[in-house]
Amino acid sequence: MPNHTPPQLFLIDGYALIYRAFFALISRPLRTSRGENTSAAWGVANFLLRLQTKYHPDYVIWVNDAGDSFRKERYPEYKSTREKLDAELQADFDQAVERIQQLLAAFRIPEATVRGYEADDVIGTLARQATAKSLHSVIVSGDKDFYQLIASSVSLLNPGRGGPAGVEEQWVTEQNAAERLGVGPAQVVDYLAIVGDASDNVPGIHGIGEKGAQALLGEFGDLETALARAGEVKAKRTREALQQYAAEARLSRELVTIRLDVPVSLDLDAAQIQEPDRQALLRVLTDLEFHTLAKRFVPSTIPPVGQPEGPGSVSGPLPIPTAGPAETGPAVASAIVITEPSTLVDVARQLRSAPFVVLHTESTGSEPHDAELIALTLAGGPSQVWYLSFGHRPPDGVLVAPDSVGNLPILSDPACRPIADLLRDPSVAKVGHNIKHDWQVLRRAGVEVGGFVSDVMLESFLLDPGRRSHGIDTLVLDHLGWTLPPRSEEAPGKGRRERPYAELTVSLAAAHASAFAAAVLLLHAKYRPELKQLHLESLLTEMEMPLVEVLVDMEWKGIAIDRALFEHLARELNSDMLRLEAEIGRLAGTGVNLNSPKQLAVLLYEKLQLPMLKKTKTGPSTDADVLEQLADMGHDVPRVLLEYRELQKLRSTYVDVLPMRVNRTTNRIHTIFHQTGAATGRISSSEPNLQNIPVRSARGEEIRLGFVPAPGARFVVADYSQIELRLLAHLSEDPAFLAAFRQGEDIHRQTAALIFGVSLDDVTSEMRGRAKTINFGTIYGQGPFALSKQLGISLEEAKSFIAQYFQRFSGVRAYLD
Repeated sequence: MPNHTPPQLFLIDGYALIYRAFFALISRPLRTSRGENTSAAWGVANFLLRLQTKYHPDYVIWVNDAGDSFRKERYPEYKSTREKLDAELQADFDQAVERIQQLLAAFRIPEATVRGYEADDVIGTLARQATAKSLHSVIVSGDKDFYQLIASSVSLLNPGRGGPAGVEEQWVTEQNAAERLGVGPAQVVDYLAIVGDASDNVPGIHGIGEKGAQALLGEFGDLETALARAGEVKAKRTREALQQYAAEARLSRELVTIRLDVPVSLDLDAAQIQEPDRQALLRVLTDLEFHTLAKRFVPSTIPPVGQPEGPGSVSGPLPIPTAGPAETGPAVASAIVITEPSTLVDVARQLRSAPFVVLHTESTGSEPHDAELIALTLAGGPSQVWYLSFGHRPPDGVLVAPDSVGNLPILSDPACRPIADLLRDPSVAKVGHNIKHDWQVLRRAGVEVGGFVSDVMLESFLLDPGRRSHGIDTLVLDHLGWTLPPRSEEAPGKGRRERPYAELTVSLAAAHASAFAAAVLLLHAKYRPELKQLHLESLLTEMEMPLVEVLVDMEWKGIAIDRALFEHLARELNSDMLRLEAEIGRLAGTGVNLNSPKQLAVLLYEKLQLPMLKKTKTGPSTDADVLEQLADMGHDVPRVLLEYRELQKLRSTYVDVLPMRVNRTTNRIHTIFHQTGAATGRISSSEPNLQNIPVRSARGEEIRLGFVPAPGARFVVADYSQIELRLLAHLSEDPAFLAAFRQGEDIHRQTAALIFGVSLDDVTSEMRGRAKTINFGTIYGQGPFALSKQLGISLEEAKSFIAQYFQRFSGVRAYLD
């Protein structure tokens, strides 16, 4: 049964949608961990999902151009002015088209192309045939040419676009069709023939613009009448243009008229909306690393959990490997909730007989020094999983939890000794995911764990260091084809909030923990043979796993700050910001809220009449790039505003925040160090980020002085000297690279001298900075487009730099190839 009366056929102008999505994020394209540009695929995938959920089409056809059309034969200059993509962008675009074809196949949306015709003509013909079959056509495109087709049986959906110059989605019918061009559908062809189209190089009538075209059609009704009665036109310029460019106008009319007689037949059986091929769609979306979208097509693995089977235990599902389709989810087994200490001896005995133990903790917070252990999951295999409850409690306002089964004593209690001894025993191999956190939670609970042999998060990292996320949810989705059940639920009542983990029903908590353990088992079983095959086992066991223990101790120890110094800095920054705010008010002649982009836009572009360099969805841009350009033009208010924002960032990111991150128990800041944060293996940190403290300004130096060593100790600073470039020199054996390092000179200065053809003494700081960017960017595959953006130079200059680089370092080029 159709969703609409009459049924709706959506005809999608394919390349128009791809181009919009591709260029909407051209300055900062979305990329996978492998470097694939996914901007277009992201835009198209989201649109197709929105199309189905918002508009519920009855039929859908994706229409593409197929080679040059008759228009090129009629007018060789047709579309000749369109700027060609450079090789890098063209490769990205071609790959995007392939990806979108995979998405269309997975969505089961047919494609229509006819050799020698543009998509516009195919769409027009199909819309005409749909009208004959009593269907309503909806053309999906932002192309103004399609306005000529709008009728009672044909509407237009302008899909809009994101990015800095975003356009909202718009539904166009006969009632609002005249809003965009100022003329109705019947006059659109003549209007376009008069004004021409620069993007398609349609000539039009030179000297007559949009207002003039609207006036002519308002007076004469159509183009031919206007040409025939040109002598009656009072405006000399318009009259002469009509008389001089009559041939161009008629040619333009021919070029912009959409053909309705293309040799194509409307196949409604193929176009009928279908349920997507979920497995194919899941494969494409996960390969594109669209994990949020992919989760829509994977049902939760875990069915509702049954009632407790008896005192001290509750059944919960556990995924285990099956031969069935991934989308159906694995089979399930029971997870036993332990609340009676008397059962721990038998649990420990069974776990000791397992090849290794999967370990996972749940605690009251992410800061281990303050975190109380809520539960401990231990698994010896798919059918041996125990959930040890230590800290579950009834929800707020509930006297007795629905499935309350009590808790074990604290882990350090003698009654829990069998499990504590198991955890401490280095001969009992243990595996987990993000074990660094589990290690510290258990240390806080009074047990120092021994015997950690692997972490599936690190195994994933070694196999695919460039992927965006090594979180358990994405690994399960990507490699196992199912999803973990939720580890949270909403608390009822006004202003819903997430219920704390400790207040979850034990059955729900155990279900998540059981699935988590199963995921670790399955991922470990998958990754270990791959690590062995790629000879990465020694890197895991000799480098990454020993490093875990070092990072655990670093996080646990933390770092101290001089609170008095930060208080002093806060006062100074506040005083300087007030001074700058007053100076901006004086320069502008009025007060303004500097934190309001809207008020700033009014000040800069209406009151001060500064040039508007960029526009966003919400209006004229006041971002840093724009302010810097305006400041470079000599405008004072943008210059002072940049100073204000720099101080504001220092205060909000460091000076105000760092003192608040001091732990109340230890009086130190405990950051989190990430082994999997960068594809190069470089350690990163967060909560707070202590590896990005500013250094290139006096204020930044003051902030760094706020970190203090313990009494009687000193800070020691050590760093590798351009380690990646040294590796590149060794691997490529490039003579110029090797010579630069052997001479012990600054490699970036050496590179600058070679690229710019100057002596070492003549290398400026700007030259060195550009050489450094080229050194690191080029070896990691950065192309001319990205380099031009980063250095603020033209695309041609960027191409020239890269060409010179590889000319000077031909051995590097050969190695990379």
